[in-house]
Amino acid sequence: MEMTTTKRQELQRKADVLKQYEVYGYQVAYYLLENEQLAAQAATQALIELLKDEQFFNQPESCQKQRTKQLCMKQSLLAKMSVSASNPSLSRT
Repeated sequence: MEMTTTKRQELQRKADVLKQYEVYGYQVAYYLLENEQLAAQAATQALIELLKDEQFFNQPESCQKQRTKQLCMKQSLLAKMSVSASNPSLSRT
């Protein structure tokens, strides 16, 4: 199935917006997790959530940045909980 030009352009526009927050999201996640791999995973999951949020792309940059921060924090905490649940000895550090 071929993607229409309009859909392709819309996807490219969304990708361009998300690229603006990629490094910022990683920085937020790394600050919380202090682990490169987990931070990359958390930031990626946050960006995936943002991609699905149509309202995000119609908001001003300040709101987009705040939403990115919120989702990166959420995903970081989920990643931390997942690691702690699978390896309880790490939760003490």
